Amino acid sequence: MLKTLRPSFIALALVALPAGLAAQEAPATAEPQQAPAQTAPNETQQIQARLQEIQGRALQDPALKAAQDSIGTALTETMERVDPTFKAQAARAEALKAEVTAAQQAGDNAKLNQLAAEAEQLQQGFAASRQRALQDPQMAERIQAFQQRIVAKMVELEPETQALLARLQELRGAPAQTQG
Repeated sequence: MLKTLRPSFIALALVALPAGLAAQEAPATAEPQQAPAQTAPNETQQIQARLQEIQGRALQDPALKAAQDSIGTALTETMERVDPTFKAQAARAEALKAEVTAAQQAGDNAKLNQLAAEAEQLQQGFAASRQRALQDPQMAERIQAFQQRIVAKMVELEPETQALLARLQELRGAPAQTQG
């Protein structure tokens, strides 16, 4: 039951890596490019799409996929530990699915609206639980180690990864940091 609720943010969150990690091995001689304000969002979207594509290829590695699944399980367990209501909320979310189907079949828009509001509240609760779990030192350490592994695999598959990450940080207004 909880497996379907497991946050799949890990893969998507890698596109928003911390500046320090994103800047690892970034070319120190790269000239910063100043994009006009109008083109920055478009360029940002293009870079994010490219990084997601590279990341998707990296996650085809069975060892990385297993590590991602392991972190997802650990995150769910940590969410259960930091939020005593998480299991009950997860069970309610599962029950909601059947209620939504029944309301759709009955054409009961009032019920659908009520269920949508409840689902939104549950989603907010999951987000809060996830945020608390991510602040857990052991969880944060595991995620950071995984991020480093996946970035290394992405660079192996596509050497331009570091430059893309550095440019993304630049566009977001977070200057890339170099390791010294």
